[in-house]
Amino acid sequence: MWPQWLTDALSGKISLGRAFWVYGIGVSIAYSLVAAFVDVENRLALSTYLLFGLVVGILQSMILWRSALNSPYKFLGRLIRAALIAALIIVVPLTLYLLFTDPASLLPPNNRWRGP
Repeated sequence: MWPQWLTDALSGKISLGRAFWVYGIGVSIAYSLVAAFVDVENRLALSTYLLFGLVVGILQSMILWRSALNSPYKFLGRLIRAALIAALIIVVPLTLYLLFTDPASLLPPNNRWRGP
């Protein structure tokens, strides 16, 4: 049902190098290029793009976590896992804090409300 390249990545059957460069950096670049075509004035398009980004980020984290121990350098695998844990502990609460205290800070600079 699912493509083999995705199931292999999600099950951790690929090397850490491939997980990092292809599924980490490559997918992030492709996702960022799509942003050029998203109309930020259209709330539905922007919400869809951000929701898709959340799904991509979760999948990337899962792929990196499961492939981390496939590195010939055990330190590198531990470093990747530590970075993922740190991101979960630091970035998620910070984003939630900004979302609930100053939601305008998460908008693009040209869409922020400037006041009266």
